[in-house]
This record gives sequence, structure tokens and C-alpha cells, in this order.
Amino acid sequence: MFKTNLKIAWRNLWKDRQFTFLNLIGLSTGLACTLLIYLWVNDEMSFDKFHEKDGQLYQLMENRKSGGQVSISDESSGMLGETVAAQMPEVEYAAAVAPAAWFQKFTLTVGDKNIKAVGQYVGKDYFNIFSFKLLEGEKNKVLADKNSIVLSEDLAKRLFNTTENIIGKPVQFQQNQIFFVSGVFENIPYHSTEQFDFLLSFEYYKDIQRWVTTWNNTGPHNYIILKKGTNIDAFNKRIANVVTQNGGDTTRSAFAFHYSDNYLHNTFIHGARLGGRIEYVRLFSIIAIFILAIACINFMNLSTAKAARRLKEVGIKKVVGAGRSQLIFQFLSESMLLTLFAVFLALTFVWLLLPAFNELTGKQIQFPFEPKLVSGILAITLFTGFFAGSYPALYLSGFNPVSVLKGKLRNSLGEVWARKGLVIFQFALSIVLIVGVLVVYKQIRYIQTTDLGYNKDNIVRFDAEGKISGTEDIFIAGLKKIPGVINASFTFHNMVGRNYGGNGMAWEGKNPNESVYFEGLGGGYDFIETMDMTMVAGRSFSKKYGDESSKIILNEAAIRVMGLKNPVGKNVKLFDETRQIVGIVKDFHYESLHETVKPLYMILLTPSVGPWNKIMARIRAGEEKETMERIRQYYESYNPGFPFDYHFLDEAYQKLYSSEIRVSILSRYFAGLAILISCLGLFGLAAFTAQKRQKEIGIRKVVGASVPDLVLMLSGDFFRMILIAILIAFPFSWWAMNHWLDSFAYRIQLNAFVFLVAGTSVILITLITISFQSVKAAFANPINSLRSE
Repeated sequence: MFKTNLKIAWRNLWKDRQFTFLNLIGLSTGLACTLLIYLWVNDEMSFDKFHEKDGQLYQLMENRKSGGQVSISDESSGMLGETVAAQMPEVEYAAAVAPAAWFQKFTLTVGDKNIKAVGQYVGKDYFNIFSFKLLEGEKNKVLADKNSIVLSEDLAKRLFNTTENIIGKPVQFQQNQIFFVSGVFENIPYHSTEQFDFLLSFEYYKDIQRWVTTWNNTGPHNYIILKKGTNIDAFNKRIANVVTQNGGDTTRSAFAFHYSDNYLHNTFIHGARLGGRIEYVRLFSIIAIFILAIACINFMNLSTAKAARRLKEVGIKKVVGAGRSQLIFQFLSESMLLTLFAVFLALTFVWLLLPAFNELTGKQIQFPFEPKLVSGILAITLFTGFFAGSYPALYLSGFNPVSVLKGKLRNSLGEVWARKGLVIFQFALSIVLIVGVLVVYKQIRYIQTTDLGYNKDNIVRFDAEGKISGTEDIFIAGLKKIPGVINASFTFHNMVGRNYGGNGMAWEGKNPNESVYFEGLGGGYDFIETMDMTMVAGRSFSKKYGDESSKIILNEAAIRVMGLKNPVGKNVKLFDETRQIVGIVKDFHYESLHETVKPLYMILLTPSVGPWNKIMARIRAGEEKETMERIRQYYESYNPGFPFDYHFLDEAYQKLYSSEIRVSILSRYFAGLAILISCLGLFGLAAFTAQKRQKEIGIRKVVGASVPDLVLMLSGDFFRMILIAILIAFPFSWWAMNHWLDSFAYRIQLNAFVFLVAGTSVILITLITISFQSVKAAFANPINSLRSE
């Protein structure tokens, strides 16, 4: 019986190849989209989950009260972790980290090899906290000595051509410090937010950067392992006052946050965890469900649209004794067979598209046929085949054989509205997607074109290392003479995120019980001019005014918070040092537009400040290639042995919005595919409607109806459905996109134009889709449809 049903199913599918092709395209496209989204969501959900003690691994963070609001910072004092570990018996291990994000790349030298690599400074228990596998060395010892360096497997091979027998060998750091290899670790997994090539001791970093040992300065990250069974809420209550007790700051309170949750739940508003990347995971999960539902709906519509061709088959089978259950099984067999073909085609699409999808999303997703994935595909196949085929099976098997053999279709009001409701649902979703794509595009465009308060274009930056460190003024003087270089300076700030700051600002009239966080930015002479910032009052730093080391420049946000009138010339205290305000710089964005501009101060850097400065140079547009070659030659002659590694500031700025940009691109593709699948459903319903009304059309033609009249009659119902879809979709999409835009401190305002474009687009798509069937039915010969009357 099963073999017979399979043969009949194959013959029916092959007989109506156009129907089979449309169904295959719709189902396979929907399934391919669902699988790609599943792989992307699974990849996002797996970040930082590989650590053996994931359930016990926490990051110490801070609540900060300022200006009546509470903000969250993942930066804290370099003393926080070891202090909490000493005071709280629940803590097994703790480590402070000066993260790789602070720095660009360091130069490591072995023999005649000079290699740029990413490194960070970490506490001695780092390998007891994070499960990065050591190939050489012991995790309790590799960071015990201040002069130790731990290399990645790849970096060890690049420096020594091997990973074996290199323990104790020297590595020159920045060509002025010798460290000795104490361990080699496996290359960091892709699914880790911690990415680096080598590690140095945080104890060494404390010796050269004493500020990390104070409580008023923040910047380092602190991580802990809690004992199993620790009540995190009770623990957080106990550590809340650690900063106040040790540093005296009543506006900062510590808490522990589950480390692996940080990747997805990385947005905090007024001290509460609200969203982050998890919003995009949820969004695309919903899109996947909707796309799969649309594909199944299309199957139903296309199957019922072709029902008239199989009415006599159903009637004859019923007359000769076939039961309804047998007919249902036959039609479900066809559905399952078609679904299997669609799944195979979808898997082929995914396999072919995955490299391009990875490039588009910046991922390294693999397509392993692991049990979890195989069971998921099997479940989707069974669900899709049964769900998509159930309605056509029940619909076709339920006909009365007498009515069927007379060629009369049963057409209840419920069936009509079921099909129409499905189409309305499809296009309501399509409209929401179109609105979403337009709004995301406009917001990203706004981000890319808005005035940041400085000009990010054509700014090249690179580390002031080697001979440049300590002689930045001499190096910059020569740099400015290079043709194509407009201006240059140096700073310790990278201009694309919060880098350094504290609550050490005091001024006349300040509430002694209030603590305000100020971002700190140190820059050399001509830094403001190089960045093309605007002074709204006073002046920038200049050599013609003599010693400027006791001067300070504030931004507009700082003046608003401080409430100063005519601030230029007044004195403030920065970490107990008196400084005179010489200028007010216009607010500029050093964080993403998700954040408001915060109070900021600028001080003058001198070449003796430290080795972590960055050179910023503005080059002439249109001459980038030639100018960069001249800068490289000058750099290598001034700084022999150090590879020239540089970045453009606008590229770094774009990375602040990498998630939004990728979501924008993905949503465009998936919205287009959802609309395509919806059009297939609409095409199916148009075909079904034309078949159902072919005798009515024939009679109308006989009594004089014109082709335009008939096309208008057939199209009217569809346009009414689209209008209903618009009325449903517009309010929901307005709410959803406003909710998304509210995550930006600076955003576009929704206007009628977006909805007008979305509505018009759907109407045009509908017109194009149904016109073929409508015109075909209107031009049909009425004799063919009225022959049996």
C-alpha cells in the first residue's frame, strides 16, 4: 500500500511539474532561510559557553550613580578582584585584566623576527578562571613571575617555528624589555570574546602603571570563580559596598555578572539589564518561524489551487471504496515526499551559500551533521510535511463524491476566509519587514553621516612605540613635513569608546556628596586641530602660551553638569591638582550613538607621559596610497625593527555598529526572500480564484464584459486583502521600530514616508504577481468553461 501511494505521489508531482516547481522553490527557500538563521542563532548562543566553569565564572562590574541616573560599567579598579577574593570566602579565584582592547598591537622580537601581536596583562590565576588549554606550562605557574610571557600556539610557531622546548627562551617586548616564555596555549577559540596572542603579568603592569592600584581610577576588568552553590543575589549584596569601604566613593557599588551572559545581554539602562545582542537573536528567531510558516502556507494555497484537477480522482476512489483516512494518507505521502525533496534542496542551498553567509555576517559557522542538527532537520521535515500537507489532505478528502463527479466544488465561507486570512498574514509580515528594513537603513545612514563633533575621515592612527615613545614631538614634527599629511598629533585615547576616566573632578559649588564620572582624554599640541574639533569658548593648547601642563579643556556636557557660568579662566581640581580652564570644546561622540555624550576633560600630553600613546595624522583625501607609503618609509627609518601597523579611524568607528550593519544587511535579504515566498502564495491563491470563478468569467464575457472589467473584478479581492494587511502591519511596525530606535540616544524620527514606501511597494508587488493569472483568466475562451452547461 505504501509503495503504491509513493508511486501515485511521484506520478502526480511529475504530472504537474509547474505546481511541483513552485512548491519546491517556496518550501526549499523557506527551509534554507530557517536553517541559516538557526545556524546563526546557535552560533550566537554558543559564545563563551565553552569554559569548564561557565556556571561559576563571573565578571565584577560597577553601578555608578551620576546626575540622578545609574549607569553600568564593566571597568573597575585594578584592586577590586583581589580585594573581593580576600574578603569573600565564596571566591575560589580572581584575576584582573588590562584588556587587549586598550592597545593596538605590540612588537615581539626573537632574533631577526619582528612580529606584531595582540596582548593583554592578566592576573596569575587567569588560566584557573578561563579554560584556555595550555600545551606547555602549568596553569598555576605560567603567570607567577612578573617576567613571564605566555604565547599562543600560532605566535610561538611564528617566533620559534615550533611550540616545543621553548620554555625559558627570551622574547624581546617592544625592543626594550625581555620576557621569558613560561607557557604555550592553544589558539583562542572563535567563540571567545577574549581574543589575544600573548599574555603578560598584571603584576608587571601595576609596576609600570601605578594608577591601576588606586580605587578612584578605573579601567581594568576583574573576573572571579565562585564556589558551586553560591547564591549570587546574596553575594552581590555583600560586595556592594567594597568600593565605598576601600575607596570612599559612595556613588559606585560592585556586583558580579555571569560572564557568558555578557555577550548577548550587554545593554544596561539605568542600572537594569535590558537587551543587547539577544534582541537580534530573538528577532531573527521570530523571522525564521514566520518564514517557515509562510512557506507552509504557500504549500496549502498552491495545493488547494490545484484541487480542481484531482476532483474526479478523489470522487472515483471514494466510489470504489476508498476511505477518507486512505485519501488523507495518500495526500500526506505526497506532502512528505515533496518536503523531502525541498529539504534536500534547502540543504544544498545552505551548503553552497554558507561561505558567502559567513563573509556577510563575519562568522565562522560550520555545517556539521551532528546529532542535534540532524534531529532538528528531521523534526522540521516531519513538522513541515505534516503541517503543510494537512489542510490540502483534509480539504481534498472531504469532498462528497456525487458533487465531485458533477464538477461542483464545495466552497464554504470558512474555507474562503481561511485562505484569505493566510495571505493577509503573509503580507502583513512582509510589510513589517519592509518597514523594518527601511528604518534600519535610515538609522544606519544617520549614524554614518551625522556630525560627530570631529571629522573621522582620513585619520590614520598607529602606536607611538619604540624610539617614538618619549620623542613624539620630534617624530610628529617630521611627520608634518611629509607631502599629503595635513596635520598630526598624539593621544592616549582611541576615540571609539570609553578609555579612561574617573570621579576625581572637583569645582566650586560642587555638591560634596555627588560624584560625577568624567572621561579623560590626553592629547598633544594640535590634537584638537588635527581632529577638526570646534572650540565654542576659549582656546586649545598652544606652545605660544608657555607651560600648559596645569591647564584643562572641558566639553559642553561637562559644563552643563558642573553648572558653571563663564567657565573660561576658572580653576578646577583634577585628582587634587589645580588646573585652569582655558577652553570649551564642542561636544563630540567618542562612544557609539547608543550613548549620550558624557562629561569629558582634556589635558595636554607631553612626550614623557608614557609608552601607550597613539599617533593621529590627517592625510589629504585622494592621495591616501602615496601618502601612506611615505609615512611607512619615514616610520621605518625613524623606528627600525618595528613593523608599521596602522588603522584608519573611520574603519574603527564603523566597527562600533558592526552588529547593526550586519542586521541591516541580513534583514534586507530575509525580507526579500519572505516577500518572494509570499508572492508564490499569492500566485497560488490567484490561480485558485481564477479556477473557482471560470464559469462566472465565461458568462460575464458572453454577456459583454470587457477584459479590463474582468481583470478589475479578479484583482479587487486581493487589493482589499492587502489593504487589511496594511492596516494590521502599520501600527505594529510603528511600535516595533520605535522600540528598536529607543536603544539609540541619537535617532531618526519615524515619518509617513517610510510607511508610504512600504505600502506602495506591497501594492506594486501584488499587482505584478496577480496580473498574470487575472489577465490569463480574462482572455480565456468562454466556450471551454461553459461546455458542460
